[in-house]
Amino acid sequence: MKKIILAFCIAAMAFVGCSKDEFVSPASEYQIVVNLDKPSFGEDVRAARTSWESGDEVYVTFNGDVYVNFEVQKYLKLTYNGSSWTPTWVGTTAAEVAAKETKTLTAGYMNSASNVSTTKKYGFLSFGTVLDNGICIMTCNDGTYSVSGSTITLNIVMRHQTTQVTVKGINVADKWTLKCDKLLKKGGFTFASTGVGTSNYNYNDPLQGFDNADGVSFFGSAKSFTTSDTVVFTLTNGAKTYTRSFTGKTFRNGDAIIMDGPDSGKWDEVTE
Repeated sequence: MKKIILAFCIAAMAFVGCSKDEFVSPASEYQIVVNLDKPSFGEDVRAARTSWESGDEVYVTFNGDVYVNFEVQKYLKLTYNGSSWTPTWVGTTAAEVAAKETKTLTAGYMNSASNVSTTKKYGFLSFGTVLDNGICIMTCNDGTYSVSGSTITLNIVMRHQTTQVTVKGINVADKWTLKCDKLLKKGGFTFASTGVGTSNYNYNDPLQGFDNADGVSFFGSAKSFTTSDTVVFTLTNGAKTYTRSFTGKTFRNGDAIIMDGPDSGKWDEVTE
């Protein structure tokens, strides 16, 4: 288990040019604790995402603030600038959150900050469009926070909802897709009264490829299974189709699996 602790202090910000439903934070100190599973699959693995990048946004809702008149109107947006986080309070204030008797929270992250679509109706926030660097979704449904004077400390354990599979030696321009009987295609994430959920498709649905320095990467949610199970990958670009199987491996969200491509001779060609 790899633990990354990001501690940061937020300077006081003036309330200028904000609508009545949006507020910036008073001086506060926040601590975010992120736990990421160590990868444990394949011939070469690495952590799918172990650090924050400039422009990342984490959305946080607090106990009792999921629904207001059947719309999500109260949440905290944390924006990372490469070294610290800037809080933006929407529809609420730090003082209101600090006064809550039950101090629980939910949080969600998706790597589509510049293309986020926020739909404030039907009781959820919707995040749909993904950037070219692939799909990375992390959620927290059991977070807590504490208050000491003017300091609010957020305890957020973000859990990966996707697994990254990279196939080396192929080009994204060739329009490769990957299917896997243990990978669930993922959509965006939504806020609900029970926490943060993710929208799903089906196992073995074709996964879109994204350009990666190692080759082409594909993203899906891993289905838990024991090490005695077999996982089957099918790689195709319409003209060529290959399969490859693994047994005795763990397969978890947060893993980054790197495999040699078809030219390695490790795949079976099944082109019809």
